Amino acid sequence: MQSAQQSCPNCPGAAAARVFAIGRDNAVMRCTSCGLEYAQRYLEPDVAAATVYRDEYFAVAIEEETRRRNIFNQLLSEVEAILGRRGRLLDVGAGEGLLVEVAQERGWQAEGTEIAAAMVERSRHTGRVQLHHGELETLALPAGAYDAMVMNHVLEHLRNPRAALEVAARLLAPGGIVRIEVPNLAGLSSRWKNWQSRAHLKRNPWKHYSVGHHFWFFTPATLQRTIEAAGLEVLCVHAPAQQWEQSTGAARLWNDINDRRLWGGHLATYARPRVSIRSTPR
Repeated sequence: MQSAQQSCPNCPGAAAARVFAIGRDNAVMRCTSCGLEYAQRYLEPDVAAATVYRDEYFAVAIEEETRRRNIFNQLLSEVEAILGRRGRLLDVGAGEGLLVEVAQERGWQAEGTEIAAAMVERSRHTGRVQLHHGELETLALPAGAYDAMVMNHVLEHLRNPRAALEVAARLLAPGGIVRIEVPNLAGLSSRWKNWQSRAHLKRNPWKHYSVGHHFWFFTPATLQRTIEAAGLEVLCVHAPAQQWEQSTGAARLWNDINDRRLWGGHLATYARPRVSIRSTPR
């Protein structure tokens, strides 16, 4: 089977309304209960690995190693500041493994997961990082073992974001955190492109959804709903207009303005496993 029918993972059985159609047999839907938008159909992991996540998908990332090292160093500095230490880290959807490599250079005990067999084989060939091949939910990783997890523009690609986050909650050590970054459907750019698409002003309407390899489309509210449904609690959310590297004062100010209103193009969220409050024996 090449694709599977999707429904809202947060609201089992909830009705959904169509946002727009994609060809004859697919559409982007909106849950009428929580508002999460999602592609009606999802490529099965083996099909996605063979048709989407091929060498050329990662080629640009590999070519831009210097720039991405800078991004990952800043990302890990933020993780370290919020966690308050280094420790064991898992990068989910690690691609070619550069974030894992940078984390190791900074003193983390780091490893990653990846569904693209070519990238896992590449990591084995170089011997620089350890990548586990497969979906997070199918891997036999140790519970409570990781001080930090990173899902950097990964959640929107997964079969079931809530299920993946439930696994993250189980894998995190006490006091551990997960950093989740996804595109922000409520960002100013997305709102503008949505309006253009509805008004038939775009040559390729709805292209910004990137349906084909993105299957879940989050706003601050729906991302928080998905995180909390998985047994995690949100520590903080910010929404920069761009990923790091703002070199001018004007760009930094624009990021700050967007961040305060959560209108930026990205949603960067930190969460930790929710601690159950048990009643004290009398």
